[in-house]
Amino acid sequence: MKTRFIVTIGLAVLLSGGLALQVVAQDPAETIKKRQDFMKDFGGYAKAINEYLEKGVGTPEDVKAKAAEIKEESAEIPSLFPAGTSMDDGVGKTAAKKEIWDKPDEFKAAAENVGVLAGKLEESAASGDKQQIADAFGALGKDGCGGCHKTFRAKLD
Repeated sequence: MKTRFIVTIGLAVLLSGGLALQVVAQDPAETIKKRQDFMKDFGGYAKAINEYLEKGVGTPEDVKAKAAEIKEESAEIPSLFPAGTSMDDGVGKTAAKKEIWDKPDEFKAAAENVGVLAGKLEESAASGDKQQIADAFGALGKDGCGGCHKTFRAKLD
């Protein structure tokens, strides 16, 4: 396996008014692991919400808290996919399709939709109406997570 580095370049304004260039190298395999862990957390939130809907475990307040986590954290999704970390880059096991980088505006919009739909789930949970919660959770799964996965994630064996 080839080792590649993703270079993140940031500019910092020094007190003297000058600019400094900061270069940070990050191993693509570490980046992939970080985003997989992030997505597993999302899966954990979804599992807890499903447990409430299917088995009555927890409360609408618990659902509201998990939906709020998804809503807040969904803003981080685009940053978890730097160039050079697709399945075509040969840098580790990932299902990230090249379409993420071919259609960056669509990818960002899909990630933002996750947050919007999680916000609707959060509102539904505040109502305490289980059917309303189930409907909002279904939309988050189908149109939020699924909306992104359908286009930007490959199925792995």
